[in-house]
Amino acid sequence: MFSRNIVQELRQWAVKKDRKPLILRGARQVGKTTAVEIFSKDFDQYLYLNLEKKEAAEIFNYNLSTEDLIQAIYLSKNISPSKGKTLLFIDEIQNSPKAIAQMRYFYESAKELHVIAAGSLFEVMARDSHTSFPVGRVEYMFMYPLMFEEFLVATGEEQALKYFNSIPLPEFSFSKLHKLFHKYVLIGGMPEVVKAYIEKKDITSLTPIYQGLLTSYLDDVSKYARNKTMVQVIRHAIESAPLEAGRRIKFHGFGNSNYRSREMGEALRTLKSNAYLSSLSVNRNRAADQTGFEEVTKTSIS
Repeated sequence: MFSRNIVQELRQWAVKKDRKPLILRGARQVGKTTAVEIFSKDFDQYLYLNLEKKEAAEIFNYNLSTEDLIQAIYLSKNISPSKGKTLLFIDEIQNSPKAIAQMRYFYESAKELHVIAAGSLFEVMARDSHTSFPVGRVEYMFMYPLMFEEFLVATGEEQALKYFNSIPLPEFSFSKLHKLFHKYVLIGGMPEVVKAYIEKKDITSLTPIYQGLLTSYLDDVSKYARNKTMVQVIRHAIESAPLEAGRRIKFHGFGNSNYRSREMGEALRTLKSNAYLSSLSVNRNRAADQTGFEEVTKTSIS
């Protein structure tokens, strides 16, 4: 498991005086479940529900009181409540509108319980199922692929990270950091890809993983396209977005297409709102990494 910066943010959330149930958002495969599993080590008891599994989702279909629902969750896991801190993690919560509605009642009736839910495609679910989100009763946190600092830790380059965080950046460290950054840009920050690279040290072996991730995103298109016409536009946006990274984006003709500004604008906004652009290497956080590194190195060299 990689150490992720968001784990520290989760720890800060856990000790907040007026803590609310947390919805952890982000694209598929960015490491949400793994991050929560690392965080769960801070607790005396950990309850995990994956709502892609029918038996887990059905617990929320009985319209139980919050107290009875918690007891039903314990029963489903065949464990007894214990003293100490308990973390309840509801994964893939987008599969159950009733589970999302229940989040507000955890805040009102079970404040002693630490509750985290994770999922994607929330905007699509709200649009299609008219789900009522518990506004004011939950808080949100967003997760992206590995940042450059996380990449350095994952690949065992702790000394490089030490110098990367130095201001000013020592000139003798620039060459190695620059090479590592280029490797990070080439490999990307998706955890599965980074894990495979660490194990094999062979960039050419990563191609099937990239293809698998891209295919899974393309398979999701029908879930968040509002009609059949938009399916093709969004598929084009997904396939073209990495090639447009670093360029000034123009909606009209995006990716050498004949699509109009309105069509392509809607497609890109849909992907952005559902976090997919972050995993296609064009999210603003990774751009900030690159800009910040370049500015620091320029200052150091001059």
